[in-house]
Amino acid sequence: MIRDVYPLKAQYRSGEPVALALELENPATAPAVWRLDVRVARLASETERRTEEIRLAGGESLTLEWELQAYEAEFDGFGVDVDLIGSDGTVLHTASTSFDVVSDWRKSTRYGFLSDFHTRERGDEEDVKWMSKLHLNLVQFYDWMYRHDDLVAEASEYTDLMGRELNLDVVKEKVALCHRHGMKAIAYGAIYAASKPFAERHPDWALYQSDGKPYDFIDIFTIMNIAEQCPWHRHIISEYKRAVERVDFDGIHMDTYGFPKTGTSVWGGEQKVVRLDEHFAALIDHTREELADSKDDIGLIFNNVGNWPVEPVAEAGLDAVYVEVWKPYERYHHIRQIVHEAQRAGKGKPVILAAYLQPFRTESDPQRARYAGLLLTAVIAAHGGYHLLAGENRAVLTQAYYADYSRADEAFAAELRRYCDFNVRYANLLYDAKLKDVSMTHADGDNLEYVFDGLPYSTYGEAGKVWTVIRESESRKTVSFINLTGNAEDYWNAGKNRPQRLTGFKVRLLLERDATAVYAASPDRNLGRPQRLPFEVTSSLRGKTLEAVVPSLDVWTLLWVDLDRPSSV
Repeated sequence: MIRDVYPLKAQYRSGEPVALALELENPATAPAVWRLDVRVARLASETERRTEEIRLAGGESLTLEWELQAYEAEFDGFGVDVDLIGSDGTVLHTASTSFDVVSDWRKSTRYGFLSDFHTRERGDEEDVKWMSKLHLNLVQFYDWMYRHDDLVAEASEYTDLMGRELNLDVVKEKVALCHRHGMKAIAYGAIYAASKPFAERHPDWALYQSDGKPYDFIDIFTIMNIAEQCPWHRHIISEYKRAVERVDFDGIHMDTYGFPKTGTSVWGGEQKVVRLDEHFAALIDHTREELADSKDDIGLIFNNVGNWPVEPVAEAGLDAVYVEVWKPYERYHHIRQIVHEAQRAGKGKPVILAAYLQPFRTESDPQRARYAGLLLTAVIAAHGGYHLLAGENRAVLTQAYYADYSRADEAFAAELRRYCDFNVRYANLLYDAKLKDVSMTHADGDNLEYVFDGLPYSTYGEAGKVWTVIRESESRKTVSFINLTGNAEDYWNAGKNRPQRLTGFKVRLLLERDATAVYAASPDRNLGRPQRLPFEVTSSLRGKTLEAVVPSLDVWTLLWVDLDRPSSV
């Protein structure tokens, strides 16, 4: 009878009132009188509560829009729990959602995509509304342009170099929809791809192979020389500027293809070796300088394909460290490696992984695709990263050409939405930079700071075990339990069997200070709502030890321990 509940925006700014939509339905023929109980919480602490009486005639549907209080926050995630209560006090139905409040969208960069801009898309709001329900606050407009070297078409309707029919008015309409839902619209723009006719008119702007041939990509594009001395450098920046000013984009997704890494410049009649990783940062910074004159709050994303070359560009004028994951980064522990390296290089910038899941295209069993999706989403979030996977209506990415996306079934779409709700609700645990990963130094072997009884576990994502991701700060300890049981291999981009459900396993951890509370939550159970766990503190050979029992683990369970404030020294 609660059909849906969701925030009206993908993200809220500090001081902005939060608005929720609640869709109700009375499927009976008789009228009904219900009470709605709505609770808002930051982690387990209630921040707001309200009740309201609702009357619905038989068969009637109703959508309520509620304005909550305005929250002041640098970066906070909140959960919303709604109970529908009958006249006798019985809870008839429950639903949950979440929202976050930030001082700046760069505090949390949840990336989605749009790629359908045909004339028939005019007036369709469902794609953007769906992404808003997933809390995707950045949207990459993929292959929206006329040409890679001439981004904005002069006509409303046009055909791109891949033969797709597009409509610029539809693109502008989608940009406006994103803005209405609190999302940033980011225009795809490859940094060095030009159409062959353009390259033929400017042969000295191209980048050449060691055999003297120009670099070619899929026999459609020629790779151009991005070095500052070459006119292409300023040409592509001017195209980015046109896109921002004429279409109202909020920034640019500066795409690369992972190759070439080196090439030969012939600009000015002089042959010179160009090492591209030495020129990316200048192109990024010059783009930011130019676009800052066109629009406030410009966003820039740069594609480090295959984790290259993160170090030289992470400190440039980017708003996130974005990595497109390919072999040889093929195992779950490689995901942790990429996230940690990007976090160090970016010095606090959010980390986004474009890790495309081919099981949604290749697996005949949708359940194996489903568990591959849930496990990878959990792994990335548990390590403090963001996953580019979803877009459009139930679309998931399985390959690098986004227009050939696959569509998830309704069951996985519902689960993905629960996971997105969970990641926002517990953002204060998953994305707190003060929480340091101590998984490899505080558990297993002779490390007794954390001991897990009653489950096969691994601190680095071994197949057939539960991955324990341990993070600590002065005020909190967290453990993500990611269930890789039931699977004999640890390749993240392969279908997965349903993990074995585990129950009643014990956690023992050493305490430096007193614990005030222990909680567990999971996107797989109880709508992600937190459960307070009983615990006891005993004395062991190494000091005070907290013991608690985790009730259950399906795919992912998050445990956290709140600690007493540190005493002054």
